Amino acid sequence: MDRGLISTRYARSLLDYAISLDQQGEVYERMKTISEVFWEVPELRVALTNTSIRLEERLKIFNTATGDNLPSSLKKMADMIFLNEREDLIQYIALRYIELYRDRFKILHGKIITAVQFNKEEINSFQKRIQKFVGENLELDPIVDPDIIGGFVLHLDDYRWDASVSGELTRIKSHFKKIEAVSASQNI
Repeated sequence: MDRGLISTRYARSLLDYAISLDQQGEVYERMKTISEVFWEVPELRVALTNTSIRLEERLKIFNTATGDNLPSSLKKMADMIFLNEREDLIQYIALRYIELYRDRFKILHGKIITAVQFNKEEINSFQKRIQKFVGENLELDPIVDPDIIGGFVLHLDDYRWDASVSGELTRIKSHFKKIEAVSASQNI
C-alpha cells in the first residue's frame, strides 16, 4: 500500500482522537520534536525498525525521542503503530500530522532569517506584526545567517519577503547592470 496514504490515515486518526481528548496541541509539539529528531539522528529509524530489539525497548526509544510522558492519544497511536509493524512510517506520520494540524487550525508556517540572533520577545513581536498583515495564525522558525548583513528575509508558504541589506545590494547591482546594458545598446 502507498506510504503516503497509510501515513495520512494514521495522522488523521491521531489528530481526530487527540482533538476528542483535547490533546491536539501537545501531540503537535511532540510530532514536531520527533520529526526534528529523525533529521538530527538518522540512526533512530534503524533502532525503531530493528525487530531484533524487543518491542518494549523500541517503544521506550520512541518515548525518549518524543520527550517522555506522552499524551494518552499519542501513546495509544504509538502502540498501534508498533503492533501493526508500521515503525518505518513514524517520520511520515509525524510530518503528515503536522501538516494536517496546521491546515485544521489555519496556521501559516514559515522561516525568519536574520543576521543576528533574535530573542524570544523580538520574534514574538515580529510574529504579531506579520500575523496582522496575513490575517492568520503564524508560526516562525528563526534562522541566523550573517551573510544577509542586516534586516530579514521572511519565507511564508510560497512567498518570500527580502528586506535584507544583502538583498537590497543585489537589487542595486542588478539595476546598475540594466542601466549598463541599455547604455551599451544605445551606443551600438
